[in-house]
Amino acid sequence: MSVKNGTIPALMPQQSDSDSLEPAASIREEILERGPVTFSRFMELSLYHPVHGYYTTGAGRIGRQGDYFTVSDVGTYFGACVARQLLEMDRALGRPEPFHLLEFGGGRGLLARDIVDAAATESDSFARRLQYTLVDRSPGMRQRAAGEAGQVRTAAPEDLAAEAAGAGCVLAVELFDALPVHRVVRRNGSLREIRVGLDREGELQSVESDPLPAVAAYARRYGAASLEGQEAEICLAAEEQFNRMAATLESGFMILVDYGHQAGRLYDAGRPRGTLLAYYRHGTNEDYYRRIGRQDLTAHVNWSGLTDTAAAAGWRSLALTTQDRFLVANGILDRFKVRDEADWRDPGSVERRMKAMQLIHPEGMGRMFQVLVLYRGEGEPPDLDGLADPFGR
Repeated sequence: MSVKNGTIPALMPQQSDSDSLEPAASIREEILERGPVTFSRFMELSLYHPVHGYYTTGAGRIGRQGDYFTVSDVGTYFGACVARQLLEMDRALGRPEPFHLLEFGGGRGLLARDIVDAAATESDSFARRLQYTLVDRSPGMRQRAAGEAGQVRTAAPEDLAAEAAGAGCVLAVELFDALPVHRVVRRNGSLREIRVGLDREGELQSVESDPLPAVAAYARRYGAASLEGQEAEICLAAEEQFNRMAATLESGFMILVDYGHQAGRLYDAGRPRGTLLAYYRHGTNEDYYRRIGRQDLTAHVNWSGLTDTAAAAGWRSLALTTQDRFLVANGILDRFKVRDEADWRDPGSVERRMKAMQLIHPEGMGRMFQVLVLYRGEGEPPDLDGLADPFGR
């Protein structure tokens, strides 16, 4: 099983005359002009090149016929559970008019569609006050989303209002794992940064250099690549992405769903080669310089770094829980209870239950993904039933 991410990068690609070239050619040209580039720059061009980047080329790469699928490809249950959590957040905020929901990296709009549909079923009042904005950089993704969820406004990041909206929630599902990362390695006791250069035949290859000051500082703070020969990824882009998202709301909540670990586990000895992987046709590989622009690149999220960034911006962490706990607490089991004998035999009902099981299976999506919920507002943060541990441990 392969699962992957949303579609909005943290950084805008640098515009240049080479933007009309394919990603590999653009990267080679930049290396010839400036010398080896950071892996973050390589990843940025591979994924977000304005014309030929992996995510820019459209929604066909996502889903069971593409390279990976998302939680919204596994049925409508995930969106329904998020909607239930949003209803509780709405009550905690005093039922604001409107309730702003901004989904970053919304992609094809499947999750937006499911949330809007569930909200209309759960509460007419909430559905009426819900102002949903799906933010995605890809014009193709926004066009697809407009067809999937007609009531949802779509916007490019640069189209968002300069001033923060009122109260509501910011949502990002499988977004941060897709942001460009720097690569580092511990060599002869010193931290080295792995850049991308050219060999004598003009092919891309890894080269090592002194790390950028910000990369070295991050590695010291979180213990990245602390052991001899150990590799690790450092996502400096996460801070900028988070702050961009946080600036859209005056107060409310943030729900971040992704796969990752706290720094102590992310950078421990059990990951000597880090977490960076390429995804192609539901398979993984470590041949990062192959199929540039035609395969996905992803690295696990450092939840410690995100919570530190959130705290600096005035957001308090309410919970970092697993996806299975979050979904069970928000009623996923209630949604596929067997009602009668005929329900056991109905193929559609059985299929829906099997899809729900994929979302909460402890050896699959249920524990692979974590959910970070944050709050910014006056007074003590509210206790949310949707964040309680339904397993009691």
